[in-house]
Amino acid sequence: MVSISTKGIYGVAAMHALYKSPNAKLMQIKEIAAMTQISHGYLEQILSSLKKSSLVVSIRGVNGGYKLAHDAHEILVLDIVEALEGKLFVPSENVGASVVLDSFWADMQEQTRKVFSVKLCDLDKSYQTFFYEI
Repeated sequence: MVSISTKGIYGVAAMHALYKSPNAKLMQIKEIAAMTQISHGYLEQILSSLKKSSLVVSIRGVNGGYKLAHDAHEILVLDIVEALEGKLFVPSENVGASVVLDSFWADMQEQTRKVFSVKLCDLDKSYQTFFYEI
């Protein structure tokens, strides 16, 4: 079962806030924290990890802040989650125990990867589509 911690969830929220920034302007941590309701200290840790993974860039100084390192069309939710949580799937020790079970787990892995392969720019659309279908 895939389990995403608050770090992964908040990371997606922070990246979404940066995507929604008007004219892709730099956002300071306090602005992102206000938009996402994430504590300043925790947000600093998350943004540091995202920066190390080359998903965001930061500019120091009075007019500095954070912005996406790539176009939102190029960033997947999967990229964000794996930058913060590590790989979602680690090969099982029981691989080879059963052809049927190996196929099942491979299929589950692929299906889960598809779920998380939403582009950052498509999150709003995915959310709206989901609730219109209910």
